[in-house]
Amino acid sequence: MAIQVREPAVSDMFYPADPVELRSMLKRFLDQAILYPYRPEAVASPHAGYIYSGPVAATSYKQFLNLDIKRHYDILLIGPSHYVPFEGISFGYYDYWLTPLGEVKVNKAEIERFVLNNKDLPITLNTVPHMKEHSLEVQVPFLQMVLEDFSIIPVVYGQIHYSAVERVISGIKDNNEDVIVVISTDLSHYYPDNIAREIDINCNMAVENLELSLLDKCEACGKTGLAAMIDFARKKGWKGKVLDYRTSGDTSGDRSAVVGYASYIFYREK
Repeated sequence: MAIQVREPAVSDMFYPADPVELRSMLKRFLDQAILYPYRPEAVASPHAGYIYSGPVAATSYKQFLNLDIKRHYDILLIGPSHYVPFEGISFGYYDYWLTPLGEVKVNKAEIERFVLNNKDLPITLNTVPHMKEHSLEVQVPFLQMVLEDFSIIPVVYGQIHYSAVERVISGIKDNNEDVIVVISTDLSHYYPDNIAREIDINCNMAVENLELSLLDKCEACGKTGLAAMIDFARKKGWKGKVLDYRTSGDTSGDRSAVVGYASYIFYREK
């Protein structure tokens, strides 16, 4: 069987296709990000073009420096489908995922194990929802900068209740303590800056309080994945924290119609 490789879909649009330029940009973002004293069990990270949301995403990935970089990690990437409407959950059943910084191995064995044990879930291994999807793609170069040894488990969801996504998180994370979850989401879209901040505070408070009802007024595009992560963290007794919040107005200067971006972390209290 031929090796399946996911090629970059949004390089030169969302981030530089040139590896030297990309690495330099990522290093700058990561150098400027704050390192907090929390070991991530999961993070949430935005997925816009790097010039807009890269500094906020870097805050999420800076926390990976609190991990043991000598260990191998499986990164469970979870994001919404922006281009292919479907009902259910799609695993990116590739062999490798290519970025300008090189290839990343996909943990197909873990995908196969989960699918075999969860036949009641609406799961597909069809890679079509992944081919053009940017919500996961923009996360991977950051991972390549902060981890030495890792593989990924890419998950894109369509119309689905958050509880199904939570089963993916629990079924994979509970099977391996070296799984780190990445929830891909932007927050509100195209409101004036002051209105966006009023809306986005609901998302931020939902994370800080691990309270699903606060998501009712949150307009995150990845709200399903975020709800799944909040509920899972609550059941585990973890903490949720907002590490960074900005709007595109902070980076572009245009505050008339902005997108909200946040860095969230979910961690165990020591």
